[in-house]
Amino acid sequence: MTESDSEYVKLISSDGFEFVIHREAAIRSGTIKNMLCGPVQFRESVDNEITFRDIKAIILEIVCRYLYYKWQYEGSTTEIPEFKIEPEFVLETLMTADFLEC
Repeated sequence: MTESDSEYVKLISSDGFEFVIHREAAIRSGTIKNMLCGPVQFRESVDNEITFRDIKAIILEIVCRYLYYKWQYEGSTTEIPEFKIEPEFVLETLMTADFLEC
């Protein structure tokens, strides 16, 4: 198996924290999907590692949790529970989600 076929991807925050998540969860983000699977061979797609210079760990952790939430409930026919975010992180998370196309 080549690195680009890896089951996991490492997302690195601006403050150096590393989050290893399933590739299938990660590609729920349009931006991450383009970096990993797009027609252009980004370094990230070879290394399976993406560094976000402008996203702090606390926000990247929320994004990772949301990507798993989105993956879990995608196509669900049952009632989907609310995804909770602490009020002090809502605005920054929203701006990050917009950038990541989640």
